[in-house]
Amino acid sequence: MAKTKNYITTTELAKMLGISRVAAAKKVTKLIKEGAITASEKGKGYIIDQDSLPDEIKNEIRRQQDEAAKKITELGKKAGRDIEFEKELWKAADKLRGSIDAGDYKHIVLGLLFLKYVSDSFYIRREKLTEMVRDASNKEYYVPSAASREIVIDDKNQYRAVGVFFIPDKARWEHLRARAMRSDIGKYIDEAMEAIENENPKDLKGVLPKIYTKSQLDSQILGELVNIFSKIKFDHDIDKEKDILGRVYEYFLGQFASAEGKRGGEFFTPRPIVKLLVEILSPYENARVLDPSCGSGGMFVQSSEFLKLHKKDQGKISFFGQESNQTTIRLCKMNLAIRGIIGQIEWGNSYYEDKFPDLRADFVLANPPFNADWEPGRLSDKDPRVKFGSPPASNANFLWIQHFIHHLSPSGMAGFVMANGALAVSGREGEIRKKIIE
Repeated sequence: MAKTKNYITTTELAKMLGISRVAAAKKVTKLIKEGAITASEKGKGYIIDQDSLPDEIKNEIRRQQDEAAKKITELGKKAGRDIEFEKELWKAADKLRGSIDAGDYKHIVLGLLFLKYVSDSFYIRREKLTEMVRDASNKEYYVPSAASREIVIDDKNQYRAVGVFFIPDKARWEHLRARAMRSDIGKYIDEAMEAIENENPKDLKGVLPKIYTKSQLDSQILGELVNIFSKIKFDHDIDKEKDILGRVYEYFLGQFASAEGKRGGEFFTPRPIVKLLVEILSPYENARVLDPSCGSGGMFVQSSEFLKLHKKDQGKISFFGQESNQTTIRLCKMNLAIRGIIGQIEWGNSYYEDKFPDLRADFVLANPPFNADWEPGRLSDKDPRVKFGSPPASNANFLWIQHFIHHLSPSGMAGFVMANGALAVSGREGEIRKKIIE
């Protein structure tokens, strides 16, 4: 099978070489004149066949990637103490991206981050169990027999009881790290994802990405990513692990959303906006929180953090989420799992397939798509969600607003992001707004 050409832009080449875009453009122009590379003009720059680059440039790209990977060694020691940690980690990972589309690279990187988290959490719990079964003063866990100790240490329930996923041998990070530089590392990562899902079907079945074998990312670069994440070091504390990896995961989500532009807004709401909504509503213990367009789960994460900040039990809140994009659902479930957050997350279009028809939430938090088309004919005239009127097919803003209202308990509150026009639009939507206010 013919190899697919690997094209990059001038901007991407500049990033890979660690130079300015202007400097990269001059370098490319010179090489084109010398007939040394294959490239064509596009806009104010060039599209370059990466395979045609001279060896000296390829070697410099490799050197830059190696430097980025080495930088993580020291950064890992500062995880949780240095606010620049996630930024530098992102720079290192992004430098390895090359010409891979941000939307595709997102799943590669976030999947590996999740794998690193569940594996590290498993190791931390395993070490703790090992200490406890050997401690004669620990009346609950002490086991005198070495053989019997192994039975306790390998007991899956000992992990699940504290919210830790049990990780099979071939899915553990050290297993992958030992094979990081193999040409078939993608196969091992896919097998690890499959094994974790099979071991934890209730929470993870169909959630983890199994895309590494077929990825456009070169196996050597994939191995570099494994090595980069291997250098993240944590204190032997599961709660700190959740906090650090959760922070990194959220930062990466934001960076990928920014790289994808408008598409990124479909799965990520900027943290300041989410934080403001949550602080205004102030969710409390035993509350039911609904987000019918939950994206990657930022509203749930921030609500959980709000409880923690106010010294409340993060486990005493119920989250209900619905999302129409199945790929985004996976990002959400991984995001929540990294934080140790339990939620009922359902796939489906909230317009036509309301997965929580009987739910009356204490809080609705949402950032739905603005000014989206919808199909009024797919809803019954008796649908209780449109009791104030059916919005025009060209704009679902007031369908969303009515959906939020419908799902509120008598004392419930909703906080959501909506297009400015919803406050001033006239016509049918203006009539709906008037009825809601009255």
